[in-house]
Amino acid sequence: MAALCSKPLFKKCCIIGLGLMGGSLGMALGKYNVVEERWGHDINALSMAAARERGAVDKTGDLATALNNAELVILSMPVGQIVKMLTEISSFLKKGALVTDLGSTKLRIVETMENVLPPGVTGVGGHPMAGSEQAGIASADPSLLENAIYLLTPTWHTSSRKLKKLKDMIIAIGARPLILEPEEHDRFTALVSHFPQMLAVALVNTLRNSGQDQDLLLTLASKGYKDTTRIAMGEPSMWYDIFISNKKSLRDALEIFLEELHSLHDYLENEDEKKAKEKLIQAGFARRFLQQERIR
Repeated sequence: MAALCSKPLFKKCCIIGLGLMGGSLGMALGKYNVVEERWGHDINALSMAAARERGAVDKTGDLATALNNAELVILSMPVGQIVKMLTEISSFLKKGALVTDLGSTKLRIVETMENVLPPGVTGVGGHPMAGSEQAGIASADPSLLENAIYLLTPTWHTSSRKLKKLKDMIIAIGARPLILEPEEHDRFTALVSHFPQMLAVALVNTLRNSGQDQDLLLTLASKGYKDTTRIAMGEPSMWYDIFISNKKSLRDALEIFLEELHSLHDYLENEDEKKAKEKLIQAGFARRFLQQERIR
């Protein structure tokens, strides 16, 4: 549960990338008094102005100014841009700074942190399992991360003190920290986040390319279809970046999925009622367990 900090955990933070996630985290850091002074930077001047207006940050500036004496640096942008930004900001970071990110895959980012961050600066990969099909600072919400699993991917030489401080920040805003290895993170998120996104896109395009009356199909589409495919409205550039940065784990997930799909199709073709029903029962049981875990 989120709790107002009696004393800020950090004097100054800098959030680079003031969109949905960066803006939402910035709002939460202010709401719960986690940071004394919140600075922001974005390549889009309008986003910086909107972030100030919405209370996501206190001040904005160029990279050098925004990063000056920042104890906590948060990179919130697509994975490919985070990798580039780590190199760009390395000369501006103060000794003792903690650098983390909100990227959706972790292996490339953590490897880059290990290679480019200067001595005395700690890098910890981060990924809050929260989001929306909406994008941009206009959709930012301080409650977006509440009750969300917030994944962290430290390495064997990550400072335990800095890691604890980052976990304390996550708990303060009402999220739940969970530690994973970077490779483990990418395998797991491929299965529960990235591959479902790919499937949603394929489902919608299957309908679109079916050759049937589109207006009638959309009229007939049930709530279940809409719930299943809602995430297909996600921002295309962001999702392309995620797919590319996690393509090996996505390929592994696709192989498992195709095997399942082919098995079910074969049972139906052969009218093997017993085996087909076994697949349906297994899926239903697993999904009900997932619902129970969510309620708890």
